Amino acid sequence: MSRYDYEKVAILHAAGTILETDVYGVIRHVGIATGYGTVIHASRRYGQVLETSETQFARGKPIRRIEHQCPLSGSEIVVRARGKVGQRYGVLTRNCEHFVNWVVSGKARSGQLGPLDLGRH
Repeated sequence: MSRYDYEKVAILHAAGTILETDVYGVIRHVGIATGYGTVIHASRRYGQVLETSETQFARGKPIRRIEHQCPLSGSEIVVRARGKVGQRYGVLTRNCEHFVNWVVSGKARSGQLGPLDLGRH
């Protein structure tokens, strides 16, 4: 039995896969799978972009894969995401959705915020 959460992952998601889980019922949390059982995401809880195990990312909720189109390879997506590790979190300008959208498209947008979206990276 391993003492590391990332070694306990039942499904290993490919590098660059966008993962989503529910937070507070209607709010979604998104991140980018690294291919090694970890997820890079902008965390309100920790106040920054960080890489955690899928278990920490999901916090007991089911994880869903989100389909997306991106000209970058999975490895390139992970490299871009890791370049933002340590960046501060901001609910209106640098939330998890802004982060993921910037990584895959170059445009930081948050559809969940609707007209309140102020994201610009």
